This record gives sequence, C-alpha cells and structure tokens, in this order.
Amino acid sequence: MSGYSAIILAGGRATRLGGMNKAQIEIGGVRLLDRVVGALRPLAEQIIVVGHLAGDNPPPGVEVLPDALEGGGTLVAIFTGLKAARNEVALVVGCDMPFLSTPLLERIGILSRGYDLAVPVVRGYLEALHAAYRRSCLPVMEDAIRRRQMKIIDFYPAVRLRKVVEAEIRDLDPEFLSFLNVNTPQDLERARFLAGTRQTQFPEE
Repeated sequence: MSGYSAIILAGGRATRLGGMNKAQIEIGGVRLLDRVVGALRPLAEQIIVVGHLAGDNPPPGVEVLPDALEGGGTLVAIFTGLKAARNEVALVVGCDMPFLSTPLLERIGILSRGYDLAVPVVRGYLEALHAAYRRSCLPVMEDAIRRRQMKIIDFYPAVRLRKVVEAEIRDLDPEFLSFLNVNTPQDLERARFLAGTRQTQFPEE
C-alpha cells in the first residue's frame, strides 16, 4: 500500500440511461462498482463511496457516505470524500468507469507530489473525475461551495494544479479507455463489447 485514500463518486440520476443505477450494472459479469473498487484496492488503504448509488450491497471494506449537501453535485461529493480521507492524497474516480488502470492511477498519484491536484488532460478535456486530490484543496473547495461556485474546475485556478498530459500516460493506456464513462446506452454497449475482448487490469480477489 502506498498511503492513498480513494473516493468513488456514486451519485446522480443517470437520466441518459433511463434512470438505471449505473454502479450496479454488470459489465463482463461484474458490477461496475466492483470493477472500480477492484482497480483501486492495490493502491488505497481506504476506499470511500460517496452517493446513493452504492445501494444496499456495497463491496466489502468500503465506507459509504451521503453527500454533505444533497444535490450539491460533483464538487460537494469530492469535498465530502476528501474530508473523510485519512490520507493526504485521494484518488478520485467515478463509479461508471469500467476500465480503470491501477498503474495509471498510481502514476497520477505520484505526479501529484508537490501539487494540490493532478488531473489528466485527454483530448483537450480535464478529467476531473480521474484525478488525485490532496486534502490541501479542502479550504478552497469549501470556499467555492460557500460562494455557490459549484462547477468542479472553478476552484482549480486557486490551487497548485498539475496537468498530466497525454504523453505521460499513453504508455499505460494507449487507447485512453480508463476515461470511458458509461453514460448512455451506446456507452454501455461499447463497454460490454470491450469487456469481452480484453482482460481486467487489476488482480483477482
């Protein structure tokens, strides 16, 4: 173990999936939430799931928390998890990312050293839900919430941000499948197809 906490965001209404509970959807015969937890277990001493989608049967050994402010969105969810984190660095991911890479998450954690936040930039987009957040972000996040600046990247200019460019992660994930989210029926169909053609990147329990 390398002293990380992990925060899995499991909120939202999944309207584009007809209101399905994304965390409980099976891909490759494994629940999405279990796949995400499996990728994080080799790295994280503590795994926190924030949000109602964890359901009544969360994976063993995880802590399940409600959002500190109901309906507060992504920023509040990360803030909730980070406040509960026992370690200085928390790896933050969504519950709907079936192809997370443990080595890639570890690299992002390492690249956060000397910064408050390390975030990959893939195809020009900041991947705020596949990032390493330090507890030093908490005061700035709390201030943003107080001022109702609820967009997750709005507080970034006020912290030491390490942008992780594609060249720094391509060797571990050349297709950038780690950043695939299951948001639509088409995403789900693609993820299930891919799950049948590739092996998981985390050790079996």
